[in-house]
Amino acid sequence: MKKIFWLASYPRSGNTWMRAILSSLFFTKNGKFEEKLLNHIPNFDNPSNYDFIKSLNVEDYNSLHKLPIISKYWSEAQKRLEVDGKFAFYKTHSGNVTLDKKKYTDVKNVLGLIYLIRDPRDVVVSYSKFTNKSIEETIKSITSKICITWSGLPKKNPYPIILSSWEIHYKTWMMLDVPRLVIKYEDLLKNTKKTIEQIMGFFHKNYKLQFENIDLKISNIVSSTDFKKLHDKEKGEGFLEAPYSFSKKGNSELFFRRGVDEQWKDELTKENINIIEKCFEKTMKEFGYLK
Repeated sequence: MKKIFWLASYPRSGNTWMRAILSSLFFTKNGKFEEKLLNHIPNFDNPSNYDFIKSLNVEDYNSLHKLPIISKYWSEAQKRLEVDGKFAFYKTHSGNVTLDKKKYTDVKNVLGLIYLIRDPRDVVVSYSKFTNKSIEETIKSITSKICITWSGLPKKNPYPIILSSWEIHYKTWMMLDVPRLVIKYEDLLKNTKKTIEQIMGFFHKNYKLQFENIDLKISNIVSSTDFKKLHDKEKGEGFLEAPYSFSKKGNSELFFRRGVDEQWKDELTKENINIIEKCFEKTMKEFGYLK
């Protein structure tokens, strides 16, 4: 069976930054990041991964913007993914949900998982600016069990992706019985080098992978994927994966926006904070976001 290694997270939790790190670690000899390396860790929730349905069922293919239809093909689409060697990395923001007894993914298709988690108060701020929606709208979204985002914009009928709430998203992925590594965005931000070493240790322990030129690679990865450097590069040259509406010249919000933690302290009202903390209290305490 083909095997996927998932890089999963709620939106605005450092997924693309981690892709830059992983692609530099696995697909270069010297650890120096270039934007084209992101192609080695593509987004699974891409309409092109469902093109095979057109030859199987045209009616379904034309209805993939409906959750009951696309969910029928989650597993089959994953089985058809191209995998070179033992496994391939794929990014997703989907929750590992079950719809009509159909799982988003399961152990038959999966080799392992890295899950990125970020303080939901900061997620709200970043996601609000990213989607150009109010803080209140964004809080309503990430606390909803039925929160949905879309893939394939600005396509006429984009494909739905079930996020669910910030907490449920995390819990659904923790139910997947495969080797997994959970990384806090805040740890990645404060000590990138230590996080890279943690990743290397995870792959060595679980998959017996050996890395060469370790000191050189880590040094170059830390330098070439520095968040401020990615921010400045995007500001000057653009970023190919930025959403359509955010890639137009003159838009003030970048994909690599700030790369900081605790921005919520200056952005959220007491009421905003109380709603988030009350809704996610247990998991926030688990990760030290609340005492």
